[in-house]
Amino acid sequence: MARFRKGRRHKRRAKMLVPVRVRLAGSPITDLRVAHTLDATEQGVKLSGITGDLNVGDVLEINYRNKRGWFRVMWIQEADNPTDRQIGTVNVEPDKNIWTMDFPNEPDEYEESE
Repeated sequence: MARFRKGRRHKRRAKMLVPVRVRLAGSPITDLRVAHTLDATEQGVKLSGITGDLNVGDVLEINYRNKRGWFRVMWIQEADNPTDRQIGTVNVEPDKNIWTMDFPNEPDEYEESE
C-alpha cells in the first residue's frame, strides 16, 4: 500500500497543455523532438510525449514559441506507451521564464507517495 506525505512547493503549478520542442543538451539542432507540457512553474515543467532515451540528470533544451531554456531531468515516470511517460524537469536558469504567463505566487500543498 502506498503511503503519502504532505509537502509544499514554492509556487502553485499552472495546468498548461502546450506544444514544445525538446532536444538533449549536446545533440545537434536537427534532433529537436515535439512534446507537450502538462503543467509548469518558472522553476520547472512536467512534460509528456518525448520518445527516445532519457535519464535522470540529463539536461534538455526546451523551446516554446521564440524562447528557449535549459532544464534538468529530475524524475521519469514510465508508462506502457513511451509517448505517455511523464518527465519532471527543473529550470537550470532560475531567473529565466520562457513561458508567456505569470504564475500564482502562493505555495502549493500536495501529497507525494513514498
